[in-house]
Amino acid sequence: MHIYFVETRSEEQKRLLCRWVEHFYEEGRKVQVVTDGTLGAQQLDQLLWTFSQASFVPHRIVSSPNQPPGREAVAVTAGEVPLEGYHVVVCDGPVSREFLGRFPLALHFVLLDDAQRREHSRALWQWAREQGHTVRHIPQGAGVSPLSGPP
Repeated sequence: MHIYFVETRSEEQKRLLCRWVEHFYEEGRKVQVVTDGTLGAQQLDQLLWTFSQASFVPHRIVSSPNQPPGREAVAVTAGEVPLEGYHVVVCDGPVSREFLGRFPLALHFVLLDDAQRREHSRALWQWAREQGHTVRHIPQGAGVSPLSGPP
């Protein structure tokens, strides 16, 4: 498992999240984006349609693992909804270690201006290293970095 720890500030996180989702989509990967609730999923749904005039990321909100699969390569879920066939999880908020383990690639945001989230990120980093997972730190301002992009 590979986990990318992307540093950002709270006000930049959603736009950066959209850019990463776009990057994975353009690589042909199926992406599940986990938000912290229904409102977060709805806000992200709107942002994925509008964050860039030149971009198109087909996606939908999935509320249940029993929901019929769609053709969209990106699923946005309110919380940890186990879906089959997704290769990447992008975490809009904290996600359990067990849930992360379902994916070969995870993207986690380290919020530099949120002490509680930063502590959660530090604990996740330590756990991932202890488990032998590949971790990569993406410093603030690095963006998506396609040239040295995800595996």
